[in-house]
Amino acid sequence: MKARYIKQVVTILLILLFTYTATSKFLDYEKFVFQMRLAPVPFMKMSAPILGYIVPAVEILIAIALGVGFFHSTVSIKALYASVILLSIFEVYITIMLLSDSHLPCTCGGIVSQMGWKQHLFFNAFFIIGGIFTIRFLQKNHASRPIRTALDDHKILSRA
Repeated sequence: MKARYIKQVVTILLILLFTYTATSKFLDYEKFVFQMRLAPVPFMKMSAPILGYIVPAVEILIAIALGVGFFHSTVSIKALYASVILLSIFEVYITIMLLSDSHLPCTCGGIVSQMGWKQHLFFNAFFIIGGIFTIRFLQKNHASRPIRTALDDHKILSRA
């Protein structure tokens, strides 16, 4: 029972995180793109304008999928996987920033951008661990449910 509430809390936190950061990136698009162009990652420098739209759009899509996941467990699992993958990509970027020893500001949006790179590493790790825990819970819960067949449905209806 407690695990179900933890799943709901993790999902709500991820929805809030992705919605907030995506909105901040869209609202301050120019700053977001400018900061990406400063990154020591050649791919980001070249594709910053398009990434400026793609990254927040993906965050919004994941937030929507997480919301839909409250009603459909298979959507929830897929949305949580997408969350963990996106946050893991962000972790790789953060690690590159830490290893590059550059003192550039974070390209994240809003209040989250006030954190240092090490704080971001732990912040994202918290959400990744929460996402993995929730995926495991949902898979375990989904696997323990009996599989209903059309024959079972017929038996249930014929008793009524």
